[in-house]
Amino acid sequence: MKKTYIFGLLILITSCGKETDLKNRIEQLQAQNDSLRSELKNYENKYVFENVFFKHYPVNGSEMKKGEKYFGEFVFLPYLENDIVLFGTEIAESGRTIKNPDTLRSKRSKYGAFSFEVDIVNDTTELIFMPLMKDDISIKHQNLGYDGVLISDKIRSK
Repeated sequence: MKKTYIFGLLILITSCGKETDLKNRIEQLQAQNDSLRSELKNYENKYVFENVFFKHYPVNGSEMKKGEKYFGEFVFLPYLENDIVLFGTEIAESGRTIKNPDTLRSKRSKYGAFSFEVDIVNDTTELIFMPLMKDDISIKHQNLGYDGVLISDKIRSK
């Protein structure tokens, strides 16, 4: 009987130590969680993307020859799924938008590459792109600074 009491007392002492260790670990994880939450709050009102990269290039062996169609891709990073790009070759009279624009959407597998095509009718053709931020992430994180910005380039035919 004495052995049973000693054995029970031993189990009780051992389990109390484990419970204390467990409580300490829980407190440590709660403090770490609170710290991470406060760090995330710092980023809620910041830009997700502080740099924008864009580039256009010919695709499918397309050449810049007068009288032919030019096929290209305009790459705009950051890319978010619902964002779109307006494309055209002339600026409207207001100077703030594109005259008769085509709406370009990136295919899911292209990740920011917006395909376009244009007839080359002059020695110089202007390419004008206007990203429109439509994705909730863009809007929530103040990436609207890139919304509606006209980006243009000129290509010269051979």
